[in-house]
Amino acid sequence: LNTMADWETGYILQGLTAQTMVGEVKYQVKTVGITKEPIRTLGGMTMVPDCPIEEVSLDSVGALLLPGGETWKEEVHQPVLDLALLCIEQKIPVAAICGATLALADLGVLNKRTHTSNSLEFLTGLSPTYTGSSFYVNEMAARDGNVITASSAGGLLWAKYILESLNIYSKEVIDAWYGYFSTGRMEYFMELMEASQN
Repeated sequence: LNTMADWETGYILQGLTAQTMVGEVKYQVKTVGITKEPIRTLGGMTMVPDCPIEEVSLDSVGALLLPGGETWKEEVHQPVLDLALLCIEQKIPVAAICGATLALADLGVLNKRTHTSNSLEFLTGLSPTYTGSSFYVNEMAARDGNVITASSAGGLLWAKYILESLNIYSKEVIDAWYGYFSTGRMEYFMELMEASQN
């Protein structure tokens, strides 16, 4: 989507590239837009979606990642939100960060699930259908079943929860990966290298 917060997907994209280190590549990243028309990200990059939403087949989706952006409340995004509801129903992970959590709030998805966002006031102030404040947690990211949410500052923990939900790495690999990127300590990097070989 135009105004996509491109930096919020950085950690999960890096985490998914590590599949080449452990052998089999189970999941490929595909960018999906309403159309294949180029979009302009909030960071100033021009991106061309791999495919339009109408070409997405539910049985080919391993997870649906919804990055932040300033235009989620626009009606044009309804087909993506319809896909999100189908994914949730089929137990496919749906991960929303920053502004995309507002889109899930508008759908009623967060009314009965543990979740987070930029702040509770962000959701209560901008979503007229949101009634899930008792399920809100003041954390960088939250996971409730197959729904993963994060604040704009929670990209790393959001990525960890996504990787865990995809079952492509062992706990040791994920813990070493998260430890390295959250601290920069070399021992975690060495653990990651070692765990990736097992």
